[in-house]
Amino acid sequence: MKRSLFLLIVIFGLACIFIYFREARNLWPAKITRFGLSKFKLNEIVNVDGSVKKEERSLILYWDYPWGDKSSGAPEGDFVGNCIQTYDRSKIKEAKAVVFHYTTIGQTDIPWTHYRDPDQIYVWWSAEGPAVLRIIGVDLKPFNGFFNWTWTYRQDADVFRGYGYRGYMLNTVKRGKKAIWSVSNCDGMSGAVKRMEYFKDMVAAGLNATTLGKCFPGSESISKNFPMIYPPSMTVHKFYFAFENAEHCRDYITEKFWDNALKNDMVPVVWGPTKEDVLAVAPIHSFIHTDDFESPAKLTEYLQFLDQNDDEYRKYFRWREDESMTDEKMIRMIEEEHQGISVQRPPKNLCELILQNKETKIIKSLHEVFMNESKECLADEPPKSYFQQLFSL
Repeated sequence: MKRSLFLLIVIFGLACIFIYFREARNLWPAKITRFGLSKFKLNEIVNVDGSVKKEERSLILYWDYPWGDKSSGAPEGDFVGNCIQTYDRSKIKEAKAVVFHYTTIGQTDIPWTHYRDPDQIYVWWSAEGPAVLRIIGVDLKPFNGFFNWTWTYRQDADVFRGYGYRGYMLNTVKRGKKAIWSVSNCDGMSGAVKRMEYFKDMVAAGLNATTLGKCFPGSESISKNFPMIYPPSMTVHKFYFAFENAEHCRDYITEKFWDNALKNDMVPVVWGPTKEDVLAVAPIHSFIHTDDFESPAKLTEYLQFLDQNDDEYRKYFRWREDESMTDEKMIRMIEEEHQGISVQRPPKNLCELILQNKETKIIKSLHEVFMNESKECLADEPPKSYFQQLFSL
């Protein structure tokens, strides 16, 4: 009798374990299939509870990783909203959009002969400005009539992919330190030369600053992940020189402003983009612009004043210390204070815009759309090889 009872208990236990794992297995697709595109069905979304929701899921095909570097792109099979990302070119017939980073397409590799559905969206992607593309010899004219959308840092792009946005920054910065500047390109592009001259004039006027990078022999070198991770010795500074490598290139405001300065609790001192372009995207009263000063000496004098007057310096942190501040509130404040500025709204990502798209346009001249900039932005620079420029910006 005891043996029979024992066997019944064992059998019951094994049955419970079997049922548990059978039910648990239904949860796996939501977590595991993320890493294997072949396990997805594009018209099915698996919920966490194992249920299947019928809904259109769009496939985004990246023609290759930027610079051929896997660490520079999203993982294979990754989600972006209701879209899946892949680098598998054999799936081009399933793709709703095909994305080409400017480093992944050339005249000899242009996929004119590949399958293309008229409803597909071909997207050209660049986080670099026209001055950079020009000096490294990127020619966009062969791609006239080939692309449908641009995906860049410009506000007039079909899809915005900038280096930051005030609303995101509001959610990531810590509450509330002399100046610091890290730079390794100081003699290639005209913008790089001009920013170096401006900085030297400030030093001559009495600026005391920490300098890093190849442009300052004997200084500490910049590690590969430098824009993202700062040691404590860097974050004690009050100001960061967010000096871009090009002058007056529309909307070109990079990680120097967003990551290096704001995320590390330093006030960005901006040179390169116009003040209007910065006002359109930046948190209100968060930066100092060189255009507001008649000379580098006057700017130096102002920074020295702020260094000695904490109340005035703290004004540049009010936007992040006000608990009632929201993106919407900040937009209204900027519009009231700077009438005529086209203030940027929260940007939509590539997937959202793909799913909302009702028609397909054609960019007749990518060169005119992206490279048609001011003479200041596209100033003549001495030629350098493609790879020299990629690793010296």
